[in-house]
Amino acid sequence: MKLTYIMKIFVLLLIIFSGVSVSFSQVKIGVAIPLMTNSSDASEKKTGEQLLRGINDALEEYKKSKPRTNVTIDVEDTKRDPSVTLDILNKFGSDNSVIAVLGPVYSSELINNAGAAVFHKMPVITPTATVNFLAKNNPYVFQLNPTYDIRGRVMAKFAMKELGMKNFIILSEDTYGKNFADSFRDEVEKNNGKIEDTEFYVKDSFPLKIQFESISNIIFSKDKFIDFGNLTANQNDKLKKASLRFSDFDSLLNAKLTVSIYRLFGKNAEKIMDSLKIYPSPVSGIKPGIITGYIDAVYIPVLNYTDVPKICEEYAAAGIDIPVLGSSDWNNEKTLTDNKQNIKELYFDSDFYLKDKDEKTGLSDAEIRNYYLGYDGLKLILDKISENNLSREDLNTSLEKLHNYVSLHNKISIRERTNHNLQIMSFKEGKLIKLKDAE
Repeated sequence: MKLTYIMKIFVLLLIIFSGVSVSFSQVKIGVAIPLMTNSSDASEKKTGEQLLRGINDALEEYKKSKPRTNVTIDVEDTKRDPSVTLDILNKFGSDNSVIAVLGPVYSSELINNAGAAVFHKMPVITPTATVNFLAKNNPYVFQLNPTYDIRGRVMAKFAMKELGMKNFIILSEDTYGKNFADSFRDEVEKNNGKIEDTEFYVKDSFPLKIQFESISNIIFSKDKFIDFGNLTANQNDKLKKASLRFSDFDSLLNAKLTVSIYRLFGKNAEKIMDSLKIYPSPVSGIKPGIITGYIDAVYIPVLNYTDVPKICEEYAAAGIDIPVLGSSDWNNEKTLTDNKQNIKELYFDSDFYLKDKDEKTGLSDAEIRNYYLGYDGLKLILDKISENNLSREDLNTSLEKLHNYVSLHNKISIRERTNHNLQIMSFKEGKLIKLKDAE
């Protein structure tokens, strides 16, 4: 007994005089990702492997900074199986040293298991699930990826408020894409805009000849035009004195273009035309030298970036020459660059943007997203732990108040336990750029 006491005193003195800082805080983070150890298909394992690589790198960087809190991770394979996922969440929930879970990844793994987070009062932070209102309706669940509903509304608000658009057509895949399309429509109509036509298509049902013919017909049936190659002297004089919003009179006259009155005069074009006593020229359909203006843009939430080349080719072949608004699945720079001849003006929301091209991971553009979803997801939790949020409740409260947190691939602003921050991207003249952050 006496020897043990002396040894304790010796260790304490050694610590004091050697300047060593010792922490007695130790917490664990559960990680629930689809490693797919039950599969022999290497392609099925990639998502989990890329996520885990990012997670491990974030943890290693945290450890090198010598934090006061010792953090470990406990990694479990969800196998993309909801029942397995539930067992994992309950296992983590029963372990009091686990203060949070990063994952699951897929909405299908979590949608019927979110109650486990509430039951255990344990923050469950999914880096990717986009199903609507999952976190909003389940305390202790957080969605770092904006939902379908948020994405559709962000694009509608951007198009109307920033680009001055009002009249739209929607072309959407009828299951996944419809999630975005419904929210886009609702936001447009709520802000007194119009959806003039909605065309749905079935997954992998290309070509979309019927849909593009319908879109073309709507564009021209709603519009009214002035034929600058067939003006009377009186009309010529009136238009020369008018204030045109698009180009200048001499350029349009010399080119003999047929231009929408809405492109020339804006949304009040019909009243202006009445005051000028000039009546629109009939246009039978698409031909060179026609510039439309009533329909401002076509909103196309694609199923996957691999559909972009087919959409762009058909869009151009149909002679449609108005801007495209897209969902984040358009965000593949190589695909867009390869198809730049068929897409002149594109705007889309994105949950992923790297200012500088990353070389350290050695991953392709298609793969790098998962790495950063894992890296940034764990780094967020570690940053909150560094702020002394060492219990489930403290961490949950801190995450609920999160605003303008800057990660490497996006920003995070939490409302109703869901990230509302997206980037707006633009692709014009073959160049992809970030325009702004939007909520």
